[in-house]
Amino acid sequence: MTNFPNKLLNYLHLSEADYQKLIAPVTFATLPPYHQFKQMDIAVDRVLSAISKKEKIMVYGDYDCDGIMATSILVKAMRQLGVEVGYYLPSRYLDGYGLNVEKVVEIAEKGYQLIITVDNGISQNEAITKARQLGIDVIVTDHHEPLVELPEAYAIIHPIVSKYGDIVCCGAYVSLMLATALLKREDPYLVTLAAIATISDMMPLKGYNRDVVRLGIAYLNKYQYY
Repeated sequence: MTNFPNKLLNYLHLSEADYQKLIAPVTFATLPPYHQFKQMDIAVDRVLSAISKKEKIMVYGDYDCDGIMATSILVKAMRQLGVEVGYYLPSRYLDGYGLNVEKVVEIAEKGYQLIITVDNGISQNEAITKARQLGIDVIVTDHHEPLVELPEAYAIIHPIVSKYGDIVCCGAYVSLMLATALLKREDPYLVTLAAIATISDMMPLKGYNRDVVRLGIAYLNKYQYY
C-alpha cells in the first residue's frame, strides 16, 4: 500500500486487516442466521399452524419508513406462501405508536386469531394482555428498548432480548429474518426493503447493519427495482 492509504487508515484507526474486512464481498450468508433470534422456531411454527388451519393473520405495523418496510416484507413473504394476510399501518395522530387495546378489540371483532407486530410490540404489554384475553396469540417482532417486564406474547423476536450480535438492527431487519425463516430462502427484494429501513431509521452502519445495506444496494443495482 502507498503512504497515503496508510495515513488514511491511521486517521480512521483501522488496521489493514480491518480495511480488508470492510471491503470483503458480502452475501446473505454473511448475516447472522435467523435462528440466532430466540423463539424464532416457536414463531415460525405458530405462523405455519395458522396458515394450515386457515386462521386470519394480522400484521400490525408502524407509520414510519421502518414500520412500513417491515410490514411490506412480512406481507410480501406471506403472499409468496399463498396467504393473504390483513395488515394495518396506524396513524401517528389517531392511533399513536404501537398496538393498543382499542385496535386489539377491533381486530378481534373481525375474527383474527394471530397478530404479528412489526417495529412495535415490545412495550405494548396492556394491548398484548388484552389480545390473550380475547383468544388472540401475538408474535412480537421489534427492535425498541424492552421494558423490565416483557409482554405476555406467544413469541418475541427481538435483537436485544435474543442478544443477536453486538448492535441493534431496525424493525424491518427483524421482519426480514422472520420472512426468511418462513420462506426457507433469501429474497433479494425483501433484503432491499430492509436495507432502506436500516438507513432511514439511522441504525449504526457497522456489523450486520452495514452488510445488509451493502447487500441491498447491490441488489438494487442488479435488479433495478421500481
